Amino acid sequence: MTYLPSHPRVLLADPEKTLSPEIEFLSSVGLSRVDLARVLSFNPYLLSRSLENQIVPSYNFLRNMISQKNVVAVLKRKSWMFLENHSRNVMPNIEALRELGMPRACISLLLAHDTQVLMHNYDELVQLVNEVKGMRFDLKKSTFVVALRALCGKSSRAIWNRNREIYKRSWGWSDDDVISAFRKSPQCMILSEKKIMQTMDFLVNKMGWSASMIPTHPIILCFSLENRIIPKCSVVKVLMKKGLVDEKLSLTDVDLMGIGEEEKRKKDEAELQN
Repeated sequence: MTYLPSHPRVLLADPEKTLSPEIEFLSSVGLSRVDLARVLSFNPYLLSRSLENQIVPSYNFLRNMISQKNVVAVLKRKSWMFLENHSRNVMPNIEALRELGMPRACISLLLAHDTQVLMHNYDELVQLVNEVKGMRFDLKKSTFVVALRALCGKSSRAIWNRNREIYKRSWGWSDDDVISAFRKSPQCMILSEKKIMQTMDFLVNKMGWSASMIPTHPIILCFSLENRIIPKCSVVKVLMKKGLVDEKLSLTDVDLMGIGEEEKRKKDEAELQN
């Protein structure tokens, strides 16, 4: 088993009193056998924590805030949350966000998808929230949550700074363009360098749109180039050749969005209430 080298003491655990009850509980909340094996291989320390004093209280804490489906998602992606002292780390930050005006839906979104943000130092988190508010993000919208993730921690901040330089150096964006794009679609600042360069190259050099146009519609950078952008743009090219649309058609005139950002926010928040 892959977890033995990292946590060999699991072999000393009582299979009837410790291992079996914890495995049964984790299975009962919705983890499949395959998912359970993966979770325990990645985080064998779950098996050494008290079911009654740690695992179940952690589950109840999360379930009180987010849907059963999202609790399972946290278990699969961030099972270390079940090892934390929530009263010491997470709850003070949740209370701070509530006092600052963040609605329950956005806090739930953080718990379900960006849990690491809530593990940061209390003072650092408050400072980060104020920084994001200073960029004119709305605390009551899901884009605020994505912006927090994009700027939270040294590694995330390094990616944000790297992408800012890519947009400026390679595509001629100004600092105002970067902030404007970030406000409209914060996901565009957490993409890989390869994704940014390939998508910008296609839109600018293949489709002929101005690089300065992209910050007005930055959500397009987050879509799949192969599965969404290229197929739709291929249709646009055919229509242009046939003279059915203006060759100066702007990016904002092309239906590349599908579900708009506001509709997506409402869908995400509705799911969290389930």
